[in-house]
Amino acid sequence: MRITALLALAAITGAAACDDGFGPINWLATPDTLAVYSLARSELRGLPSAIDLYNLQSVRIEVPGMTGLWDVAFSEEGGQFVLLPPSWFPGVSSRAGIAVIEGQSFEEVIRAPADSASYSITEPVPVRTDVVYVFRTGRRPLSSCIYFAKATAVALDEEAGRLEMQIVRNPVCADRYLVPPDQR
Repeated sequence: MRITALLALAAITGAAACDDGFGPINWLATPDTLAVYSLARSELRGLPSAIDLYNLQSVRIEVPGMTGLWDVAFSEEGGQFVLLPPSWFPGVSSRAGIAVIEGQSFEEVIRAPADSASYSITEPVPVRTDVVYVFRTGRRPLSSCIYFAKATAVALDEEAGRLEMQIVRNPVCADRYLVPPDQR
């Protein structure tokens, strides 16, 4: 009886972890707009400087090693604004990555790149307003799922060290499409 209950719990947990175990997931392509502040500026400490793509929210980075809670950070390197994957931080290992798509509008980017080499997982990626970013999340605690999102920088206030991004995330585990099924 105990083994059967544990197996049932494992099956339910595994299905729930990927969000698609018990029927179709409805999602919209309406972008969320999130703001983050430069991690490099001491006067901005305490403000959100990273994005949690799973929950689509801006978060504060108190300890860089807390990679299960965020997927991309905003900072400055060499006088340039950059996006940082978690593995950029020493001692942090994450599958989260950033791909840059040039020559396509936000609406034209339909699918995340399949090639893992397309994603920067250890290097800073310059912030630009003329490209689309595709984010691959890291794995969440107690889950083997990864998710994909597309984003574009809609406002960069260099003086304030503030970036606003429009983001659409696919809520289906491991599905590289960046638009709902009815728009493919």
